[in-house]
Amino acid sequence: MSNYQFTKDLKHGKVGEKWFHDFCIDKGIICINVGEDGFLGIESGIDFIVQYTDGTIAKFDVKFDSVMHRTGNMFIETYQDTGKKGWYYNSKSTCYCYIDEYNGVLWMYTKSTLEEYINSHKLNLRSITKKIDNREVTGILVNINKFSDWCIENNHNLIKYVRLLDIDDIDEVL
Repeated sequence: MSNYQFTKDLKHGKVGEKWFHDFCIDKGIICINVGEDGFLGIESGIDFIVQYTDGTIAKFDVKFDSVMHRTGNMFIETYQDTGKKGWYYNSKSTCYCYIDEYNGVLWMYTKSTLEEYINSHKLNLRSITKKIDNREVTGILVNINKFSDWCIENNHNLIKYVRLLDIDDIDEVL
């Protein structure tokens, strides 16, 4: 991947992180960005540590997806072309925030919920390899609507937050 493309992707991801941070602040949740910390962020795949109003703590990995609105799927990266395992296996987070960029929807769920869903639906999920930024990555496609329905049926927490665009965001999105 070129330095230019890496910088562009990093900037794109920062928009998603800002959206997540804004959500937390709006809800009165303490939110600390640790994404650039060498140990917590870069090596562990944790973008934020949050403390809820009841005192519980969670570690979030934020994913910002620009094609989810067309496919209805979350792309869960399992392997990279380097042979290295993808974020699904490597992230030390306890929760994910998967963001549909186009529709401004933040989906939040626990890592264990995603793992349970994938393990119980292995035979029905498609695995694809696609080119992202001049590298091939392999991942599982998880349909967000089916995942959401499954979470409800199985009493798993899933938060869907539809974000309102504010005037400060226009330059970031464009």
